Amino acid sequence: MNVSGLDNADELMENEMNWVNKKSAVMGLVVLFLFINIPIAFGQRKESGRPMFIDVNAIKLDMKKVSGEGQFTTQYSWVLANGNVSNEIWQYPQDEWHSRLLYQIFNPICPDNDGFINNFGDKKIIPETFVSNGRNVFSQEIRRYRPPNVTVDGIAQSQEYTWETDPDLKSDICAVWEDIIPFWGIRTHIEVYGFSHPLHENYLIWKATYKFTGETKTPLQSPDSSDVFPDQTMRIWWPLSFSFGPSKAGEYATMGGFAFEGQDDLDSWFARPSALLPGNRRDSLYVAYYWDHKTPGTSSYTNGSSDDTGDPDRKSGHLLSCQIPGFALLHAAKNSFEATDDDLTQPYSMPHADIENDLWGRRDFGLRDTYIGHDALGKFPLDPITEGEISASAYQKGPMRFITIGPYELEKRSNPDECDSICAVYAIGTGSISWTAADTIGYQWLKQPDESNIITDSMKNAIIMTGKDSLFQAIDRANWAWNRGFDIPDPPPPPDMVVTSDADKVDISWSYPSASYFRDPDTGIDDWYAWRVYRKKGAAWTNDPEDKQSGETWKLIYETTDRNVLTYVDKNVTRGVSYYYAVTAVDNGTQNPDDIIPNMKLESSRYVNRSALPAIPFKAGLSVSNMVRVVPNPATVNAGGLGFPGNINQILFAKLPYICNLKVYTETGDFITEIDHFGTDQEIWDQRTDSNQYVASGIYILVVTKAESVDGKKLPDQYVKFVLVR
Repeated sequence: MNVSGLDNADELMENEMNWVNKKSAVMGLVVLFLFINIPIAFGQRKESGRPMFIDVNAIKLDMKKVSGEGQFTTQYSWVLANGNVSNEIWQYPQDEWHSRLLYQIFNPICPDNDGFINNFGDKKIIPETFVSNGRNVFSQEIRRYRPPNVTVDGIAQSQEYTWETDPDLKSDICAVWEDIIPFWGIRTHIEVYGFSHPLHENYLIWKATYKFTGETKTPLQSPDSSDVFPDQTMRIWWPLSFSFGPSKAGEYATMGGFAFEGQDDLDSWFARPSALLPGNRRDSLYVAYYWDHKTPGTSSYTNGSSDDTGDPDRKSGHLLSCQIPGFALLHAAKNSFEATDDDLTQPYSMPHADIENDLWGRRDFGLRDTYIGHDALGKFPLDPITEGEISASAYQKGPMRFITIGPYELEKRSNPDECDSICAVYAIGTGSISWTAADTIGYQWLKQPDESNIITDSMKNAIIMTGKDSLFQAIDRANWAWNRGFDIPDPPPPPDMVVTSDADKVDISWSYPSASYFRDPDTGIDDWYAWRVYRKKGAAWTNDPEDKQSGETWKLIYETTDRNVLTYVDKNVTRGVSYYYAVTAVDNGTQNPDDIIPNMKLESSRYVNRSALPAIPFKAGLSVSNMVRVVPNPATVNAGGLGFPGNINQILFAKLPYICNLKVYTETGDFITEIDHFGTDQEIWDQRTDSNQYVASGIYILVVTKAESVDGKKLPDQYVKFVLVR
């Protein structure tokens, strides 16, 4: 039935059974979901919807249910739109401060006017708010190698990995889950793949199976026959939107704070023939994309312009929002992922909507037409300004660009194995001009240092839009990987890393947990070539305001082709300054003859084992051991200003040597506690024994032994008497 001819829309709405309260607002949350389908072992799957982290390349995607309903397939998260980095689920590049935000992944399933019959015998078409609540069946994270262990100054950066590793996995990581979408009786099976290959680090691939099983409850909910739809046929379209917001860093720089939703972004689409697979059955790729546009009412910059496209920093001009994220359909078929079954007429449409006016604002039945592409804008509209939907000085809050596939007739049968499915594969990627170009172009635009080479608004904006080229390159490479069954050349895994702050230096060491890590995962041949050490000075994030326009980025500081060299001492440091490190491995390229660039040397991901905690070099302890003092002495809990404000139990052992062992005894020789000291010239004691009991008033002895200077010189023992009054 033609959905565009809804003359009886009001009647259909009145007949819709069990309508959700029409005054309810859509909760702020994000339909998160990622796909892919390979043979997956389910030994480590969890039935609690546990978070999963896709973090093996430049993209960081956290599959975590921060708030709301729906588990993973239909999770909404408007709470993610604030300025809290920990709440952001998508970042690219993942080492830049508030680099990119994904507001939602939304799939408003659209049946035709015949709808379907649910388990209560009611005819249904759409829920009033078009929200697809979901219930998790299981989730699972699989990696080829476990995440590297990173320790900074004795503190482990992450907990022990409890998911599954599979050395035969084609990608570096795969996140898997299944959800039940009760309203439509659909079970979704989704697998997301990420690759650490340097040419494949800015995209993810997912493959989705949407199966019309008629289920409304998960197996853990003990369903019976009354919880399942009757056998029937349903005809549906499946729209999918990744709604990307602006760079939060750019928003902060231009507006001085964080807004709730993107108000200056536009969305559109384009199609290009594949450069890597010319003549392939699916010879053109249709790409939906977003970009940062001019914010209406922006105050002028120092160069007199009020065009903040790209969100130039107001001090340096650096373009903070030059990323162009997008997604594309790689495959669509009914009941099949075989390349020969790919329906080349898909996508059906690539319609536009927005979060505020459509998802939040509309309750009319025609909203279904918008998601299908049967409204006045049509199936393949361009951005809303070009289409005349809004004026050039207006904005829409939260653009949504859909890729809609269908219509498909899905039959629900009594035997779940015989139920029909929609099988779809998508690529999600991000393109951008380089960090250097963003810095240089933004600076020239803002400062105009060379009158013969002035960058105008239109020139700046045109350069930003060249990011579409790198976006398409990412999508094309994803298509290349999909057509190879995800079997692409693999870089070596990153090593474990230990970082230790020291006196006027930082020590970095690394290692592999197994000799197998040196061998190519595909051929089994040892192709290791080099270790590389990278460093970031200042804040952990590039472009962090705490760096105060320093322009500090990650830099290569050391390389060795000797696999037995597993340490590096960084002496080019400043006391009290924070430093972050990452160690990578490089192969020799001999096992990569069929790569996009044949025999290219491949490097492990710098993002995976970079330290998140700072190493801070310090002034060394003394080169003598006879200057040790206890402060205060005598110490009393009522010392007031003579003690340590806010901590009445604190004792300071001061003027210590670089290395020493500290033991505290009572005057009669009873042992109290022991501390192994390293580094600075002081150590804090909280007046507790080794059994975590506070000591009593009395006279105590501090014994200083095993003392060494920073150059390894042995120093004599020392004994210090002090008094505690409690």
